[in-house]
Amino acid sequence: MVLIAFLPMIGFGFAYWDHGCRIPGFGALAPLGLLATVWAVPHMGTMWLNAALDRDEGQVLFGKSVPVPPGVEKYAYLTLAFSLVAAFVTDVGLGLCVLGCAMLSVLYSHPRTAWKGHAILGPLANAIGYGVLSPLGGFLLSDLPPTPRGAATLALSVTYIVAAYLAAQAFQEDEDRARGYRTLVALRGARFTLDVTRAFLALSVILTLVLAAIGWYPRLVLLAAPAFLAAERYLARWRDVPGGGDGSWAAGFFVRMMIAGLVCIVAVSADYGWSQLRGEPAGGVATASGRPATPACGG
Repeated sequence: MVLIAFLPMIGFGFAYWDHGCRIPGFGALAPLGLLATVWAVPHMGTMWLNAALDRDEGQVLFGKSVPVPPGVEKYAYLTLAFSLVAAFVTDVGLGLCVLGCAMLSVLYSHPRTAWKGHAILGPLANAIGYGVLSPLGGFLLSDLPPTPRGAATLALSVTYIVAAYLAAQAFQEDEDRARGYRTLVALRGARFTLDVTRAFLALSVILTLVLAAIGWYPRLVLLAAPAFLAAERYLARWRDVPGGGDGSWAAGFFVRMMIAGLVCIVAVSADYGWSQLRGEPAGGVATASGRPATPACGG
């Protein structure tokens, strides 16, 4: 839930960085807190709908297995409704992003649609909901104009999310088959699923490092290369484990990816903060391929 809450916050911060604007200090706490709440609360509901569909007591990533309480669906829909009201009251664009995420949650876990059990629709729902709409919601709340670099960053976000989603299901081969799902791991097995995960991860990492090398991102981001390589090597070892191993393998991969992501964020933040402290152009304006600050960068 904490990871999901960060997605719109990253979109909000990226907007300011991209335009070289100064983030409004403590004034940013309210929108950041709102974004975290509006995504964390319905994410709980999404997981509850997921649990209501699966009705399993198998392994849980970053959690313990417990019986599914009766009537959990109504609490799930209440969380979605709460976030929709809060989002639309705040901003129409934000509300539309939350509405899209809520619709995808229902399509993913409702028994009549059950996109979760589909090899294409399941990844698609996660790619759009977590990879596009979540960071886009934060970006729209900043009220800053879009840029080509923002579009490229959204595309990168999708590839990372797909890699993460496939890794999260790789250890559930037997469970998915027992439920009658037609997920990628149920159809092709854990080894093939992890091969596809590695392909999406490689695409994500290569594009990130290339964009840093050509100056679309700060070149300090290149320091994350060893951390990304460690995650890739871990995947290579994981694919040789029969049946995809257990949830600890997925957790290990997520931890390594979080470390790599943290290195990127620290690198960008250090570059951003140092330029601002010296009174120089900062953020996207200060990169090797930067551009003059837009009028939207005013206050």
